[in-house]
Amino acid sequence: MDSITAEQSASSRKPTVWIGVQLYLGYLAIFFATWITTRVDYNRIGENAQNMKLWYAFPTLFGCAFLVAAITILGWWRIVLFDRTKSGPRWIWTLPIAMAGIILINFLGAASKPLTFELLAWSILGALGVGFGEEMITRGSLIVGLRSRLGEGKVWLISSFLFSAMHIPNVLFGFPLWAMPVQVLLTFIMGSGFYALRRMSGTLILPMVLHGLWDSALFLNVAVGREPSSIQYSVYPIAIACVIAVLRWERNAQARHG
Repeated sequence: MDSITAEQSASSRKPTVWIGVQLYLGYLAIFFATWITTRVDYNRIGENAQNMKLWYAFPTLFGCAFLVAAITILGWWRIVLFDRTKSGPRWIWTLPIAMAGIILINFLGAASKPLTFELLAWSILGALGVGFGEEMITRGSLIVGLRSRLGEGKVWLISSFLFSAMHIPNVLFGFPLWAMPVQVLLTFIMGSGFYALRRMSGTLILPMVLHGLWDSALFLNVAVGREPSSIQYSVYPIAIACVIAVLRWERNAQARHG
């Protein structure tokens, strides 16, 4: 924890749990306010370019604008984007490699159907929005805030739980209630995988890129009327193994340093 404390002290505003939670809630307020204003139908988000613009790109980009301003004022850019140390064995790189392969498969599958420039453009902007926004609030500013009071195990658990919890309101916008527990579980596992990616690479940039591309590849397949590759589910057991490895690595490192 010494390196984390030293890193936090370099910021212009001392990180706290409450600030991290406020940024999380602020982003969600903007996101869901946009959904309410544009009358989102969750099940039709990836249906066409107009829906992709209003229900995918706009809410995430508006939330990102808020985060850019907030993080700049707080002076947190370095500590939300970079860790001073890396954790985990090298085999954890199998997770980003597997994700990149599945993303490529899904993009190639979508490209086999006619794609308009408008649809592709809003998909790319949505990828930037969701990759930056959701990672910044859950694996970025929230983690920085949680680290001011908690050990890394609790930081992983709470940040991953809040990442999955932000999907619960989807039921208010058309997502089937019976499917919600499955979505919450899968997003918790995926969030844990993104946490592992940050810790083993030492930067939030890698999970940002993969998260954005992952979501956009899925939405593009929906837009062209194609089912995404079922091989995507293979990343979940890999993500579980990776986060366990990172947490064990952290625990052993703390034991060695007393």
